[in-house]
Amino acid sequence: MNTYSEEPDGFILYDERPDPFDNRRASRTRFAAVNLPILLGISAVSALLLWITQSCLGQCGINRQVGGAVHVFAIALYGLLHYQSTWLEKRCNDAGKGHYPAIWMFRISLVLAAISLILPVFTLPMVAGGLLQFVYGMILPSNPLPNLMGYPKANSTALQICALLACITAVLMAVGLLHWF
Repeated sequence: MNTYSEEPDGFILYDERPDPFDNRRASRTRFAAVNLPILLGISAVSALLLWITQSCLGQCGINRQVGGAVHVFAIALYGLLHYQSTWLEKRCNDAGKGHYPAIWMFRISLVLAAISLILPVFTLPMVAGGLLQFVYGMILPSNPLPNLMGYPKANSTALQICALLACITAVLMAVGLLHWF
């Protein structure tokens, strides 16, 4: 279903205003605002995972229940990174470039998730992968013009506040990762 009429000479005429149901583009502010709960979830799951691995695995030895919890946390981290990757794709659509690095970041997260099911130590690099996806989405250029993926939506004040909180959370997570490595 193409909403854009195409002239015979190859020019595309875009709509005058954004479609409220078109979610193929994500501005930098919208991307950061959506990443706030993702980053909070990644930091909470990784903190719980670190707590389990440091307190229980060192003292109790690896047993079935703790190993299962580590697997659940690794799968939860992968789910959060996958959701973040879908928004990174929308951010790449907004910028009109950068799709291949975004795909490779998601593939690396997939490999780290598979490895972390066996070795829980690799869940911390998964957190670094989430931060890398966030930073990459933030450095992509903005594009206020309509493109084939639709017309950009306006950013509200609430989105801007959430974007600021997401940036602060990302900086705190980066400082925390530097502390653990």
